[in-house]
Amino acid sequence: MKKPGLPIVLAIGLGWQGQAGLWAQDAAPRYVVREVKPDSQAESEVSLSRPVALVCNESRLFVLDMDDADIKVYSRSGEFERVIGRKGQGPGEFHLPSGLDILGGKMYVADSANRRVQVIDMEGKYLSGFRVPFPPHRVLALAPDRLVVMSLPAGREGREKVLHGYDGAGQPLWEAVDSYFSGDSVYDLMRNRWFILKAGGGEFFLVRGADDRAVRRLDKEGALLSEVEVTAKYPFQEIEIQGREGRKRTLRAFSWNCASDGDRLFLLVPEGTEDGDLGPGRKIVLIGPSGEIAAEIDLPERLSRIAFSGKTIFGIDLDARLRVFELVPR
Repeated sequence: MKKPGLPIVLAIGLGWQGQAGLWAQDAAPRYVVREVKPDSQAESEVSLSRPVALVCNESRLFVLDMDDADIKVYSRSGEFERVIGRKGQGPGEFHLPSGLDILGGKMYVADSANRRVQVIDMEGKYLSGFRVPFPPHRVLALAPDRLVVMSLPAGREGREKVLHGYDGAGQPLWEAVDSYFSGDSVYDLMRNRWFILKAGGGEFFLVRGADDRAVRRLDKEGALLSEVEVTAKYPFQEIEIQGREGRKRTLRAFSWNCASDGDRLFLLVPEGTEDGDLGPGRKIVLIGPSGEIAAEIDLPERLSRIAFSGKTIFGIDLDARLRVFELVPR
């Protein structure tokens, strides 16, 4: 086997003439953002409890809410439209869902506490699903018959595989990438925070959240195609983790959240807090194909989740609100 808030959108006018043109620039351009107000303001329509994933298609934005166990649907302009799903164990119901992807008019949900992956249509109708032997953390649909499901090992059972390939019927195809294991479950959980994101050509990026600045690209069979080291100019953030038996360990945080758009990869840089903790930051970095910083986007406040589509960023702030900004050159 091998909280309440106003739905907004980050509208980014990068003026790119194609990704090659941007990456070819000698110095990484920097941008700031200007807030854009939505056409209609309907604060009372919906609130987000614990948004954990953002996904776009050509016409809508989908926000997976872990605590509410549903998917909240917005127009591309940020206006709330409807809710899909509810808490439960039946078809089309979720319990602590943690991952979401869209492909070919279908949504794929990592239904974590129910230990399964569910497939529903864009209106929420249950289509299919399958069980997995671990709580699925993230899911990517690279093709109808190639799904990548990622686990989040806590280090309690030794070294485990992080990536699991399945066909469309839920048959296991391959496993790849060993988890980090030190015997300290608190530290190991932080070290095993990975991100999987679609790349062009049916491939995907693999990015580690801490202690590793490599960006890896894999094919739909889980085989490593390339690996590049992100430049040392990238701003790591260090934090002390209180582990077992009072032992402190240093964690070098690399990315709080990631987004991709074709072959473009964006990293949300972590930021230290006043109380010495770590949280999401106010900077997004576009990583070039050789690991260079190709562009920097400075935000007026912290975002915890981001998603890109063309020249638009969808983001969630620390009050669990969707926000909108227009990009302007610094």
